[in-house]
Amino acid sequence: MLRVLDGRQIGAMLDWESTIGLVAQAMRLVSENQTIAPLRWGMHMPGGMLGMMPGFIERPACFGIKVVNIMPANEGTPYSSHSGCMLLFDAEHGQPLAMLDAGVITARRTAAASALATDLLARQDAQVLALVGSGEQAAAHAEALCAVRNFQEIRVCFRDTARAPDFFAGLQLPDGVALAAFGDTRAALDGADVVCAVTSSPTPVIDEHMLAPGMHLNLVGACTRDRQEITTAALPRCRYFLDARASAWDQAGELCAGLEQGLISDSFPRGEIGEVLLGTLGGRRQHGDITVYRSLGVAAQDLVVAHYLYERAVQDNLGTEIPF
Repeated sequence: MLRVLDGRQIGAMLDWESTIGLVAQAMRLVSENQTIAPLRWGMHMPGGMLGMMPGFIERPACFGIKVVNIMPANEGTPYSSHSGCMLLFDAEHGQPLAMLDAGVITARRTAAASALATDLLARQDAQVLALVGSGEQAAAHAEALCAVRNFQEIRVCFRDTARAPDFFAGLQLPDGVALAAFGDTRAALDGADVVCAVTSSPTPVIDEHMLAPGMHLNLVGACTRDRQEITTAALPRCRYFLDARASAWDQAGELCAGLEQGLISDSFPRGEIGEVLLGTLGGRRQHGDITVYRSLGVAAQDLVVAHYLYERAVQDNLGTEIPF
């Protein structure tokens, strides 16, 4: 029997605290070399990209593949910018266990990964969060990061600030958090403690002049080496952490460009966020460090979350079972 879980069911099962814990589990596995993760492959097409992420994890033993469609033009429409399917298989016999909504899993695990990195790297006294971008990931990041820091203000950069009331109305945040809409990125980042870049921009939205001592940045939106959300000139000022080395050196645009331009060396990244979790790598050293978490997403995150959802669904008889 194949168990099918839709986005509504998945969203109801994934609170932020649990999802951050699941992503932490996945990142430990990555840094312990307990996963198999071929590089993400994408097919570019008119209007978007079809991406495929296969992978295997040893704990819990399972494998699967996520097929997700990235359609930037869907922003502002009833359709998600990220949609697709996640297939989960058992490791012993290769039998299909579940098919899950990949869009919701991607949104939740991506924001949870940024929240995890923020908890590990950002200053404890961080009070101002700035989101560069105003799509689904921006909303997910606003909610997820409030699970790890007590933000007093959240600033959101919009291409069209007229969208702000609807965007803010959809957020589920702790009481007392002030919300502010910005049309200018530089102004939004002035005085921000934590910054999340969650855009579809092919060119940098953050430059070296926008950085300030003590800032933490999560770079999330650019997922191919021909795109970058931060200038290469900003890199030498930062302590830069990865989700996984192999994917970062293949797909992190600013990292590849910085190496090619001679601005950084191949020893520039401090290491993986999983190593910080394991205690083998230090994170923030000083109050004034500028830390960066480069998120590209790894299959282990999807698999740990998918297996958790499958087990919950079996236990609580959720979703739909179909003969297969």
